[in-house]
Amino acid sequence: MVEASVQVGGQWGLNGHGSARLAVSAARFASDIVCMANGRSVNAKDVMSVISLRARAGTLVRILAAGPDELMALQALSDILRTQDPS
Repeated sequence: MVEASVQVGGQWGLNGHGSARLAVSAARFASDIVCMANGRSVNAKDVMSVISLRARAGTLVRILAAGPDELMALQALSDILRTQDPS
């Protein structure tokens, strides 16, 4: 298992579009991936769960990944969280 804490970037944080990007990206990996923020722990592969994190810009999100491609998953999701755009 690997984990990282990542500060959400961008002006609007993890909005609907960003949550969908994160979930779609997470679903491409075989590893189990969990994101935690604001007292919630969710399956990163489920868009509605990711939205429920309500992670604004500057929020610290903890990512935990366990599985055969955990390092690649951790890197990809960290990059998405750091580079949120205002879309």
